[in-house]
Amino acid sequence: MEKLLAQALSIVFQPMFIPLYSVFVLFNSNTYLSYAVPPMAQTFVYGIVAMNMVVLPSMLFVFFKHRGIITSYHMMNANERLMPFIVALVFHASTYYLFLELNLPDLLPNMVLGGAISIVMVLLINLKWKISIHMLGMGGLVGLLIGLVFRNQVSILPVIILFILLSGMVGFARLHLNAHSPKQVYAGFVLGVGVMVTTVLYG
Repeated sequence: MEKLLAQALSIVFQPMFIPLYSVFVLFNSNTYLSYAVPPMAQTFVYGIVAMNMVVLPSMLFVFFKHRGIITSYHMMNANERLMPFIVALVFHASTYYLFLELNLPDLLPNMVLGGAISIVMVLLINLKWKISIHMLGMGGLVGLLIGLVFRNQVSILPVIILFILLSGMVGFARLHLNAHSPKQVYAGFVLGVGVMVTTVLYG
């Protein structure tokens, strides 16, 4: 039962889903973004994030699997992560520039920029050490919310606590599946929080 729960958490909180969850939380947390971005524009943002962060990368990952570039979608081997990371970085960069062109509130492009910076840092770390990408994503989401609090003085403490608890559950899942060591889990989360808070506040 615990293994099934761990697998379910790992699927639901796949790193590529985190930007979509982040946008949903931002648009539904009663912050200024709920009013600064009209409903039609919000739908467009959802579409862009879903296509660039989920659909297109997933299609490429299937192609990589078919061509033997990766042997598993779990990418347990650090060497197999290089090409997927580059793909994710390219799509983050394109989404960032598209958000800038659309003149969206700068929190949205900064969020994507934070994700891109995190990927670059993980690319470098991955040369020597494997880090938890699941926890990097969860840390990024928590960091985004913390940055929003400091930047706009909004009251979303219950939401932050919720995602910290969810992060703990995801971390447990990765450990239970023997996907990472505790150090790799903690490092991923701390890196995600640190990069995103910095980007939101100073990006």
